[in-house]
Amino acid sequence: MKPHILKVFALLSVLVIGHSSPSFAACSTGCVLINSDLSMTPCVEYQGVSYTFKLNFSQDGSNLLWKMDASTFKQSQSGAANCIPVGSDLTIKVCCADFMNYNYSFTLNYVSELTWKMDTTTFTGTPGDPLFPFQWHISNTGQTTFSTGAGTPGEDLHMTQAMASRLTGAGIIMAILDYGLEIAHEDLKANVIPNGSYNFLNGTTDPTYAKTDGDHGTSVAGIAAAVAMNGVGGRGVAPNTSLKGFNILSAQTTQNYVVSMGGNALSQNVDIFNMSYGDDGLSYEALSDSLRNLLSNTSPTLRGGKGAIYVKSSGNGFQSMDIEAGQTSYTYRCTDQKYGRSDLTCQNADAEEEQSRPEVITVGALNANGARASYSTAGSNLWVCAPGGENGKSAPGILTTDASGCDRGYSQKNLTDPVNSFETGDATYNPNCNYTSAFDGTSAAAPAASGAIALILQANPNLTRRDVKYILAKTARKNDPDSPGALVTVSINGSNYIASQGWITNAAGFHFHNWYGFGAIDVDAAVALARTYQANSLPALSDKTYGAAFDPVAIPDNSAAGVSKTIDVADDMTIENLMVMVATDHPDTREVGIEITSPSGARSILLNIGSAVQTGLNATNGVLLASNAFFGEKSKGTWTLKVVDCWPGNTGSLKLFNLRILGY
Repeated sequence: MKPHILKVFALLSVLVIGHSSPSFAACSTGCVLINSDLSMTPCVEYQGVSYTFKLNFSQDGSNLLWKMDASTFKQSQSGAANCIPVGSDLTIKVCCADFMNYNYSFTLNYVSELTWKMDTTTFTGTPGDPLFPFQWHISNTGQTTFSTGAGTPGEDLHMTQAMASRLTGAGIIMAILDYGLEIAHEDLKANVIPNGSYNFLNGTTDPTYAKTDGDHGTSVAGIAAAVAMNGVGGRGVAPNTSLKGFNILSAQTTQNYVVSMGGNALSQNVDIFNMSYGDDGLSYEALSDSLRNLLSNTSPTLRGGKGAIYVKSSGNGFQSMDIEAGQTSYTYRCTDQKYGRSDLTCQNADAEEEQSRPEVITVGALNANGARASYSTAGSNLWVCAPGGENGKSAPGILTTDASGCDRGYSQKNLTDPVNSFETGDATYNPNCNYTSAFDGTSAAAPAASGAIALILQANPNLTRRDVKYILAKTARKNDPDSPGALVTVSINGSNYIASQGWITNAAGFHFHNWYGFGAIDVDAAVALARTYQANSLPALSDKTYGAAFDPVAIPDNSAAGVSKTIDVADDMTIENLMVMVATDHPDTREVGIEITSPSGARSILLNIGSAVQTGLNATNGVLLASNAFFGEKSKGTWTLKVVDCWPGNTGSLKLFNLRILGY
């Protein structure tokens, strides 16, 4: 993006906020689309004759100028609709201009040499989404979003072109799997499919959250698909996406999950399933057989055989986790453990099987400066990252929808310790407490990614799930390139061990990072690729498993050398997904680190030492740990698994090592 565009957009935003909101209903002309470079191609009528031409934007100090591209000048059909009358002084009174889905009115005064200058005293606008200027995740101009800290301009979803081309997610259906969804919310109701949702608590089609605490699902839905240009609130990443809500987190049974995820007529027409939830626990979380069956066998048949898309948050446990054990709950911090460290992820995203499945896109969270959000759980199974924000106090959170009313939700009149003034019903911006500026978490990053995918699918509805994943990986932006703090070397019994790597580049040229996956979603780049991409053009997928039984081998206690096992793969496939089936009988796997190295020498840390995973790795058939670090590499050659123990005392052995590779 050219620097002046951000400056002018910031100016437009300020001017809009500072003016009243005139109605454009009486305009005799339609909207003139202003492109991302601020050029426009109006139809004008002069002395009864209609003309069209392109006006290219330039800026001279504080003057906003548009100059005719004479090569585009042509006469239109007489009496063409929506043409702007031009006076004898060649003044153009633009009644309704559209930039990034905002409407403006202003006068362009003719200067000379086919150049017009905006008369800024006439500039008025309709802030169709009055809170949009605070939504840094969509357009980051360095906003504070009511916090005391500011973001970094440009660290957002990179979706200016998508907005200018009016991609909105129209025709795409998204399911919000959460505690609830307020289907009558003023900024969501136009997108909610009538009778398309389900409440598992009472059997109705209204899953509105009944409690008065934070309305998680409603906030998630607003990030993905809040309505644009309706005069209230902000906008979603994909503001015309159709919504369904399933309050699965309020009624958690395996069967209810199956019903919500495409295993029932209620959800079988869904394109994207947003899953802003995860398990906080000290054990590996395996999937049930019925959910494995749904992902493996049912999900590929959805979307007309193109495959349903599941988007899941990686977790909020980099620093700590809130553990619920029966009737008690407590905060678990890895740094409180004898082997714990603050620079290694406490929760590991690979500790949930669901997040390592090839059908699922696991998403990490970024702050407003484009780096890992403080809480964002890391893991080798991340695919991409997206804006998730911080808590809205010292750094910007995500501004989105909240439960309606000042007596419920995250924003309420009587909060005792609000993070900022917006959260207590700011008289100007949030008088009815229908919005929150302090939503954060990978719960926010997932719907940002889901919204981005809705735009990609609108650009090319024929894309398969594999196509979408490829496009995201291919176009992801290498954010936070230096990643200070990501490279972590620890001493194990006097020997150095690299426990966290930061960015690596694999043999296929893909960048990968356990904090970010392939990097930050770049919507404009992804949409551009999607438009020209030949859907379903990837070769047929092979699914092969390698490895043989072996006698348990001891894991050396407190040793950086660890124990290694190898598997030789004869097939020369291009890797799309790689999963490791592994089992140990170590009594406390928080001391254990597991890594794998490809034939090319690329190394991926599957489970970091000092994580919160204490038990669950001793399953007879092993547990599934995935790495996306080898995407595009060739499978042929020797693969090496290494298991280390980082602390003296507990000992155990490696019992199982198999490789499952999906490729072509």
